[in-house]
Amino acid sequence: MQFVVNGYFVTMLALMLTAGSIGDIRGHRRTFLEGLAVFCVGAVVCALAPTVAVLVVGRAVQGVGAAFLLASGLALVNGSFADGERGRAVGLYMGLTAVSTAAGPVLGGLLVDVLSWRAIFLAPLVFPLAAAIVTYLRVPETPIDAERRPDARGAALAFLTIAAFSFALIRGPADWLDTPVVGAIVVAVVGAGLFMRMQRRADDPMLALDLFRSRTFSGGNAVTLISYLVSAGVFFFVVVQLQSTLGYQPAAAGAALMPLYIIMLIGSPLAGRIADRVGPRIPMVAGLGVIAVGVWWISTIGVGSSYLTGVLPAMGVFSIGLAVMGAPLTIAVLGAVGDQDQGVASGINNTVGQLAGLLMIAVLPAAAGLAGTGFDDPTFAQGFERAMHICAGLAVVSAVHAATTISSSHEQQPSPRMGP
Repeated sequence: MQFVVNGYFVTMLALMLTAGSIGDIRGHRRTFLEGLAVFCVGAVVCALAPTVAVLVVGRAVQGVGAAFLLASGLALVNGSFADGERGRAVGLYMGLTAVSTAAGPVLGGLLVDVLSWRAIFLAPLVFPLAAAIVTYLRVPETPIDAERRPDARGAALAFLTIAAFSFALIRGPADWLDTPVVGAIVVAVVGAGLFMRMQRRADDPMLALDLFRSRTFSGGNAVTLISYLVSAGVFFFVVVQLQSTLGYQPAAAGAALMPLYIIMLIGSPLAGRIADRVGPRIPMVAGLGVIAVGVWWISTIGVGSSYLTGVLPAMGVFSIGLAVMGAPLTIAVLGAVGDQDQGVASGINNTVGQLAGLLMIAVLPAAAGLAGTGFDDPTFAQGFERAMHICAGLAVVSAVHAATTISSSHEQQPSPRMGP
């Protein structure tokens, strides 16, 4: 089961940077369509898999397609609208992403109950097929830089490094001294050093390190790492708390969070509009402050908490904060680079966000004193409170960092390597 889930996750994470760079070179519309095709092929392999090993391979192929979809999808949205419209478009993109994230497990559960687990790979193919038709007919291609060439060596080294790092974070919490985990850490550290050295010397690097000279770009990615760790930690721990402490059934625990995704669907485009008018810094700082308040309130959820008076309002405040913060954060990161680097910027930002999820699983339970503790352990409730207090503190740190690094301007800036 672990390999079936992580086979998708590791390939997606490891190829995100490469996918963004390829999109900048070959065009994001073309790359997005190719990603859809690869994702569908992987889904068919999964649905027809005769063994678990083939199922893992199919999931890995899906992860490759997902990397191209995520990197080029966001770049297409950002590049298809003028400066005054980008905030609303990115906000709607993020709101719909939240809704689909919530609906996926519900629809998947119904397909498994009514048909078969194989149906969760075949039935949803109507969505990528529809997306391919709409993209082909309605979405314009982004600028193509025919003179640039994909950095094949850099891409291979990035894949090896991030895959090793991902493997270590996924398997490490069970036993950090296990030989494969130690080996993966060594490979990741050495690979990262070689990759940075290669990128500094390359004439046309896959990852333009000069982008990080932008205070807004580097600061925005730092805020992404911290805030995504907080949000992933909250959703993960709350779902477990609802089941282990309050006695919710799994389906009820998932349904309990549905109103929160609706808040994000409505609020994210509004926050994007605000960012278009006043710049991303103010809504980012305000949203992170609201997140901190909501997470601290969430820490009080325990035995005897009512859904209507305890769970829903606390999670509602948290979700309002996410909606206010999310779109302006993405706008700030992508607005810090020029049009020719939108794919790279999107790939970096998506990679950072996915790494935050891995770090949450590896770090937050241990920091809350829950390492090696089962979900049915009586001490989980105390660990849940500590974990939420840690997340609230991280949200405050992220708000301070955003206030000091994010530009108040809402207009897109040229990439640092392009000069003033």
